[in-house]
Amino acid sequence: MVKRILSALFCVLILMALFACNQEDPNSKTIRMGCFPNVTHVQALVARNMSRTGEGWFERYLPGYTIEWYTYNAGPTAMEAIFGRTVDLTYVGPSPALNAYAVSAGREVRLLAGSVNGGAALLVAPGSGINKAADFKGRSIATPQLGNTQDVSCRAWLNKNQLKCTLEGAGDTRVAPTPNSMQLQLMKQGDIDACWTVEPWVTRLEMMAGARVLVQEPDVVTTVLAGRVAWLKNHPQEAALITQAHRELTQWISEHPQEAQERVTNELTELTQAPMDPELVRRAWSRLKITDSIDIAGLEQFVKDAQMAGLLDRVPPLDGMIYRKDK
Repeated sequence: MVKRILSALFCVLILMALFACNQEDPNSKTIRMGCFPNVTHVQALVARNMSRTGEGWFERYLPGYTIEWYTYNAGPTAMEAIFGRTVDLTYVGPSPALNAYAVSAGREVRLLAGSVNGGAALLVAPGSGINKAADFKGRSIATPQLGNTQDVSCRAWLNKNQLKCTLEGAGDTRVAPTPNSMQLQLMKQGDIDACWTVEPWVTRLEMMAGARVLVQEPDVVTTVLAGRVAWLKNHPQEAALITQAHRELTQWISEHPQEAQERVTNELTELTQAPMDPELVRRAWSRLKITDSIDIAGLEQFVKDAQMAGLLDRVPPLDGMIYRKDK
């Protein structure tokens, strides 16, 4: 059922892409970029903060261009923006990008670079008595959105442990797509038993709800930089400069972790309209592996996990998903 819902959604989005009235403008000096209010989107948050304070990082590489930033709460929504041609590039989790690549038969999405590995975990509520997979029978797990990266990881993990999961609660375990911002309150109220989420929400649940990490994914691909094929074809020079800027920003962040954390803290405060604790960001940072490399093996594992979870059918060869200027 989940696969049918996602397939129907993406079919509609493909039609939107094919018949969208706004045409590509090869002379446009505006580049629209998306990200999420997650620490695992560190390059985007640092760059967005620099744009907001007049020190634009991407703008240095593209003089005369304006970078417009858009915020999404989870990957499927960002892919809707790609299909709807309302964003040109976005930081996103691998599973929604792979799904979009698959349902468009490889026509709509390309990966320009890696961004972050790790920073995702399954946490259980205090006093839940959950210590192993079998304890999830009759329980509920929140994930950020149906079909997002953590949702796929959650469903695949349950399947590997011989647990059937449903949206309706008829299986062994109920998986409940729930925005990250709502998970803390629901766990405190006892409405959910566990969450599979990413930083800073992992650390937030630890610090504010007393949640305990049961499963951690230190090496999993969590965030990549993806682009819309039509935009990339019309703007190859800009795409090359964006990729270069991203790689050099990744290096800068590795060399300036304290300043990068301060910028991430400030930007999360701005985006969520709530004070972000610097200590929370610092603790979350320790779970991240910041990178610019595309982990093909990790993407292939996500394909297997999504197929196992019933969220994905056939996928074109992943080599074709990697952006190259001549394709």
